[in-house]
Amino acid sequence: MAADGTPEPAAQRCGTAVARLRTLRNLSRAQRAQLVARLYDQIGPDDHSYERISVAWLARLENGRIVKVARPPVEARCRALRCTPRERAWLLLHADRNVLAGAADEPTETAELLTYAIDQLYREARETLAALLGSRRACALSELELLELTATALELAIARRRGEQVELGRKHATDILRASARQR
Repeated sequence: MAADGTPEPAAQRCGTAVARLRTLRNLSRAQRAQLVARLYDQIGPDDHSYERISVAWLARLENGRIVKVARPPVEARCRALRCTPRERAWLLLHADRNVLAGAADEPTETAELLTYAIDQLYREARETLAALLGSRRACALSELELLELTATALELAIARRRGEQVELGRKHATDILRASARQR
């Protein structure tokens, strides 16, 4: 959040994503009350955000006027919107939340491993994935296509790393041979 109280970009993206999912569910703005009722079912009265949730709050979120969005309400919106796992990941990404950790959960070793691997893959194979994706949108891919594109980019990144290791191994072997030749 900015010092002047302006909304975080992640909160604005989250609001836009919630509005899009609500629209995909054919819930009109007038039906926001139904979504708010489902949110109340997903968030207990002991949650600090429970009292703030209202139709007006949801409208402010969708219009990018909420300053910060906490993880539990984002997860609750996913459940209230009955998001698929892919939609949940998309919404969490737009809310700048990690899809591999729950609101109250400590990250697991597996979550850490996958987060690191995805970070590496994104940095090393972003262009490859963009080329494989072409003009298609990721949301238009089937689950199988999504996994196949990711696997292809991962295989290319691994091959690149193995090539670097082979080259380092060759250089190291050459250095050892040169050093032993000097000692003779």
